[in-house]
Amino acid sequence: MLMLRFDLHVHTNSSSDGQSTVEEILRAAAAAGLDGVAITDHNTTEGARRALEAVDRVAPGLLVIPGEEVSTRSGHLIVLGITQDIPKGMSVEDTVKAAKALGGTIVVPHPYNRPRHGISIPKGADAVEVYNSRYIFGVHNRIAKRKAGKLGLPEVAGSDAHHASLVGSAVTYINANKDLKDVLDAIKQGKTSIVVKKTPLFIYAGQMVNGWIKRLK
Repeated sequence: MLMLRFDLHVHTNSSSDGQSTVEEILRAAAAAGLDGVAITDHNTTEGARRALEAVDRVAPGLLVIPGEEVSTRSGHLIVLGITQDIPKGMSVEDTVKAAKALGGTIVVPHPYNRPRHGISIPKGADAVEVYNSRYIFGVHNRIAKRKAGKLGLPEVAGSDAHHASLVGSAVTYINANKDLKDVLDAIKQGKTSIVVKKTPLFIYAGQMVNGWIKRLK
C-alpha cells in the first residue's frame, strides 16, 4: 500500500464555470506533486472522459478518477468512478440510486452550505468533503466534519478548483495501491487523511466574477 495524494474535486472548462482545459488541469496536478486527480465537472462526465484519454500523453503516471458533480433538486452530489452522465434535476434519493447502479462512489461536497448548493448528508453517501478550500471562513467545513464524525463516514478534502492554478489546494491522502478501484475502495473504507490550505480571497473573488461573465455570455 502507498500513501497517495489526490485532489478529489476539480472542474475543467467542461463545467459552465470552469476556466481551464483538461490538459491544463492535468499538467497542474502533476506539477503539484499529486498522484491523482478527480475530474468532477457539473452535470457532465465529458471532461473526465477527455482526461482519461489525454492523461498518458499530458501527465504520464497521474491517475485520473472520472466523475461528475450532479445537481440534484436539493443540491450537489459528487459521484466518483463513473464515465456515464447522471441526469441533473432528480431527487437526492434517485440520484443516489442512479450512482449506485453505475458503481459510483458518492461524496457529499460542501455540505450544509445552501448558497453553494450544499445538502444534508444523505443515506447512501460514501464519504463527506469536510474541507473545501474555497470556504473563506471555514464554518461549513467545521459543520461538515462534525456531522461526518457523528455518522462515522470517511472524510475527504477537495480544492473545488475552477482554474488550474488552484489544483492541489486541498489534498486527500489515500492509503491504497495506485489503481482506480483500490483508491475508490480505500475512500469508502476511510483510509484517508487531509492536508489543506484556503483559496486566497482575491483569487476566489476573481473566479466568481469570471463565472458570472461566462454565464452572461
